[in-house]
Amino acid sequence: MLSLGDADCIVVTQYPVWHSAIGPQRVLIDGGKEGDAPLILDFLRSRNMTNFWAAICTHSHNDHARGLVKILEHPSITVRNGWMHDIRRHISIDDLRRASSGNSEEADAVKQVWNNTRDLARAFALNNVQPTEPFAGANIAYWPSMNVLGPSISFYRELVQDLVQGATGTFERLAAASAFSELFRGSAGGSSAVRLSSLMSTTSPSHGNFAPFISGVLRDSSVAENPTTQPFNNTSTILGVSYRGERLLFTGDAGSEALDNVPADWCGLTWLQLPHHGSDGNLSQHNIERFCPKTAFVSARGDTSHPSMAIVNGLLKLNAQVFSTHKNPNHLLFFLGNVPQRADYGPAVALKGSVEKTIDLRLLGLISNLR
Repeated sequence: MLSLGDADCIVVTQYPVWHSAIGPQRVLIDGGKEGDAPLILDFLRSRNMTNFWAAICTHSHNDHARGLVKILEHPSITVRNGWMHDIRRHISIDDLRRASSGNSEEADAVKQVWNNTRDLARAFALNNVQPTEPFAGANIAYWPSMNVLGPSISFYRELVQDLVQGATGTFERLAAASAFSELFRGSAGGSSAVRLSSLMSTTSPSHGNFAPFISGVLRDSSVAENPTTQPFNNTSTILGVSYRGERLLFTGDAGSEALDNVPADWCGLTWLQLPHHGSDGNLSQHNIERFCPKTAFVSARGDTSHPSMAIVNGLLKLNAQVFSTHKNPNHLLFFLGNVPQRADYGPAVALKGSVEKTIDLRLLGLISNLR
């Protein structure tokens, strides 16, 4: 996870274990803001990460898509497969033109998504790639084993239709017009980096079987029961990676409504990406209790809301370790199994919070066995 402030870029790599002639297989998830592209390109080329099995744009906000456009346009980068949602396939061009023609923030928001969608498609075309839409059930890669867990096509269509209606003044689904104040808006922020920080992780078994016994632990916490998420963020592609019984969840900017639709067996995670830079408007009490990750990463600038201390404290109550790029400005690394050692990787700094009590998951495991 690259340190870009309130922007996202993640590289997922699986190294060969059975044949030395097979090189590492990589997937690129998002590409930060346009201004982040030089830093990202320098990082990728310095690590010889220039050939990707797939590149994915989780959603077409500026802080995920604009940098990815520049990365895909660069001649040093090769991508074999592309994944992105294309709003033009679900909303007529006339409706998009009408929704983006006004002077409101809502109109500017639709225009941003429309432009980014067009530019991403063109950038993929430079790699001779026709991008596919990442809807639930799609397979991104078998190695690493990465699948799309959300959104469904019906969920996506409902959201984008509502958003376009909002920009044309016919929106009915949201009660408050103020909910559009940050609609589609990409976050600012960023940082430079040369060296890397790392987090050593063991391959201890996932504690998914503890999830039923921790329901309600956050009832009296400051984590919201039903957080309000910017609507377009809920269209984010949600990705799941399985590796030797461990599960890792990549969330983009998805909110609670979208995360609730992730298949129920995705609980007790090994690793979780905190959505939308750790905002308190994305993860609910139920989400955190269900996912109950051993480790959580967040790309955030480190202001009063990114990451939210309510979310951090909620995770710490469940014995998670939480790491933010603002505390680790030279990027974050999480790995399982055997990977090549890198001399310039050092220990990562975990976040601390004002946690009144924690849950001993080993004790809960004992209770599970007794029952």
